[in-house]
Amino acid sequence: MDKLRPLIPYLIPIVLLQLTLMFFALRDLIRRERTNGPKAMWVVVIVFLQFLGPILYFVLGRKD
Repeated sequence: MDKLRPLIPYLIPIVLLQLTLMFFALRDLIRRERTNGPKAMWVVVIVFLQFLGPILYFVLGRKD
């Protein structure tokens, strides 16, 4: 644990950014009527693929 202590100031912003991306992607997914693919699949992608999942959703999953 002592080895991780100096990394905490760098990890906190990364975690906050990841959670913010996930929140906005899930919020957009819920509000959107149509997506490219099933919504349940996008929930799994957004939640389990960390940074990449929300970015993939915003680039590929939204249907205008």
